[in-house]
Amino acid sequence: MDTLKKRSEFLAVAKGGRLGRRAFVVQGLKRTTDEASRVGYTVTKKTGNSVMRSRIKRRLRAAVAELCRDDIPQNADFVLVARDTALTLPFQKLVADLKSGLSQVLDPETPRGRGKPRRGNRSSQPTPRRKQG
Repeated sequence: MDTLKKRSEFLAVAKGGRLGRRAFVVQGLKRTTDEASRVGYTVTKKTGNSVMRSRIKRRLRAAVAELCRDDIPQNADFVLVARDTALTLPFQKLVADLKSGLSQVLDPETPRGRGKPRRGNRSSQPTPRRKQG
């Protein structure tokens, strides 16, 4: 599978769907061209020093290589934004999360996030505002 290299490609995929997993966030975007699917890897400095970031990238690359060609949706670009739990999560769970995430991120019916934020015990009437001054 090819990799994303240019910043513009990463920014284009960021405009598509997003889905959180235990060890990473998957971003995906369908393409109109008939090229092979591509994957980009992002590991921020928040996750640790350069040794940890490199280990995380190697684990994610190995997880992508572990997938069958049928598990990866065609004509799409993906970006894996790593979290620090990518180092501690067992490899088989990492592959399982990746397998389910790649197909779900392109599906517009997949619920994302928690939905509407809950409000506490507030009455239906707005609270009166104090005048400033």
